[in-house]
Order: sequence, then structure tokens, then C-alpha cells
Amino acid sequence: MLRGRVGNRLEIESKDVRPTHIKELKTFLVFINGKLLGKAYYFSGRGYYTPWLEIDYDPWLRDEGLEDEFFSFVYHFLPPGGKFFVTYLKDPETRKMLIQGYNPADTPLGFSLIKAGFTWFKDWYFPEGGNEGIPKLQANKAYNEEDEMRELKELLGEVKREDVRKYIEERIAKGKS
Repeated sequence: MLRGRVGNRLEIESKDVRPTHIKELKTFLVFINGKLLGKAYYFSGRGYYTPWLEIDYDPWLRDEGLEDEFFSFVYHFLPPGGKFFVTYLKDPETRKMLIQGYNPADTPLGFSLIKAGFTWFKDWYFPEGGNEGIPKLQANKAYNEEDEMRELKELLGEVKREDVRKYIEERIAKGKS
């Protein structure tokens, strides 16, 4: 599961790892520097179903300036095409912006996910079927550089915040060089 260090600022640990009724799915608790971040689920993939990670997220990492680093760790943990689901019920700023019609990438949560490397987003504000849990953002890791650039260009046409637009433009420019 998730385990490692990011510089001198983050120690990431998984505890209470348990199997579920689905052989590829595990549940566990994520701790950052000894403090609980949230409950997580990791699906290791099966056939054409790519691996994914979901965290019932408490955004205290943002307040401590550690959110981008943790999401970057997750980005590198997932394989190309991997999906990351992050709940936002404990994140009133992100919830408010989504209700106001902002793109998920414009929210504080989404912007941190972009800075970590993710390029495709979806707001699961009403999960379908009853098994998906609570509202969350989905952030996908591109399969390759070509997909990454295409997804960033599409995202550029959807975001409203100028700082997010500028960040995406800079990332696209770096990808062209």
C-alpha cells in the first residue's frame, strides 16, 4: 500500500490493511507524519480495469502546505492510466466552488491534483448505483505524454481561474520543448 517518505516533510504510512470481497481491492488507513489522513481503498487492476486509489480525504494537509507533495506521491504510485478518487465533503471551499459551476480543476483540491501531475477530472457529485460512496473528484493519470498534452489543452479551455490557466499554459509549454 502507500508507504514512503517525501523529503524531510512527509512520512506516509498505511495501517490496518484488509482484504475485501473483491480479491484486487484492499482497504486501509493512511497516516501522514503519524496523523490520520483518511480511509483508503486500493484496486490493483484486473484485465482492462486500471488500478485506482480512493481516499476519504481530510484536507488538513493543505493547511500545512503538504497537499501537493502528497498528491505527487500518489501520482507516482499509480501506473499510467491510473485513477485517483478524493472525497471532498470535508473541504467546504472545493464543495462551494463546484456548486458554483467551477471546473473541478479550478478548485483548491483540483489545482493541487494538477500540480501533482493529473490531467483529467470528473466530479462524482452524485455517485451512481449506490456502491460508489460519497461525492468525490476523480483525477486520472495520462497514459503517455501525447495524452497528457491533449488533456491539458482540453482542460485549458474549461478552467476559469487565471492562476490555474497560467499553470496549465506553462506545463503545456514545457511539454513542447
